[in-house]
Amino acid sequence: MTEEELQEYRIRAREQTPVKYRQPISEYVGRDVNGDEENVDYVPGTHLRIWYNNLIEGYEMHHHSATEIILCVENGYSVFVENQLYTMSEGDIIFIPPNTLHRLPGGFEGARFICLMDLAPLQEFRDFKVLDPVLMHPLYLNKNTGSALYHRIYELMMQIIETYFGSRSMWELSIYSTLFEVYTTIGQDYYASKDSFSTSEGPRHKANYEKFAGLLNMIDEHYGEDITLEQAADSVGFSKFHFTRLFKEYTGTTFLDYVMHKRIQAAQELLSTDQSITSIAFRTGFNNLTSFNRSFKKYTGLSPSQYRLMNETYRGHISVFSESVEA
Repeated sequence: MTEEELQEYRIRAREQTPVKYRQPISEYVGRDVNGDEENVDYVPGTHLRIWYNNLIEGYEMHHHSATEIILCVENGYSVFVENQLYTMSEGDIIFIPPNTLHRLPGGFEGARFICLMDLAPLQEFRDFKVLDPVLMHPLYLNKNTGSALYHRIYELMMQIIETYFGSRSMWELSIYSTLFEVYTTIGQDYYASKDSFSTSEGPRHKANYEKFAGLLNMIDEHYGEDITLEQAADSVGFSKFHFTRLFKEYTGTTFLDYVMHKRIQAAQELLSTDQSITSIAFRTGFNNLTSFNRSFKKYTGLSPSQYRLMNETYRGHISVFSESVEA
């Protein structure tokens, strides 16, 4: 597709966008990616942007500080996140964590809502931090499962979308109040499925939940320090063996992997600043640069310097595909 053909296609796509889903803010000109990190173009003075996307153009590998939520509306869509391909059908929803490398190949006739949201306002709450085991990787909700969780999240996301395009007063606050419900629903569903932590099962299970919720908050505040498995087990009053089993049930991963995840997560965020890589390594709990480089590449597939080179803008970063998607 030539540049002239692409411009004509974009004009047709804008004309075909339902009137009620056209951007309520005229200043918006499109997604902006510089290198591989997106400058998130939130609605001026707010923490979010939602748009109805019916373009065939895609976006190469990139990352951004916002959480990205994609809801497929018409036909299919494909998303690569952490080297995994998610083939979406109508109605499917995917949550992509902040600072996570992902690619939107494009080449799909159809439509989807794409939401970029800054979740920093939620991160002050203990319960949101406890959700980290659920949100450390993409959350894919498939319509075909017919689960109660899927239907409730779909309902809430459509409520958010209608509020955004409705442009009523207090719309941003209304959206964030619904986002609280989105993440509350996800968290309650996750922990209700854990035999040792479902708060509806009795006082002992609730006590377990509270102990481990406190532990995750402690890790969130002290991941840059040397936190041992023995110290963590002692902090919640369990033997090392019992703690190891319960921690895996609570988070879906081992204690050491979880702490490493928090360190890499923090490093990804800091790599979007002008701090030196050596300084970031020590700030996030690594004793030397070699260990940091090795661990970062193991968890992300890139070295810290390669990740940093992927630094923000979608102009000049668009890809147009006329053939089927390939990995």
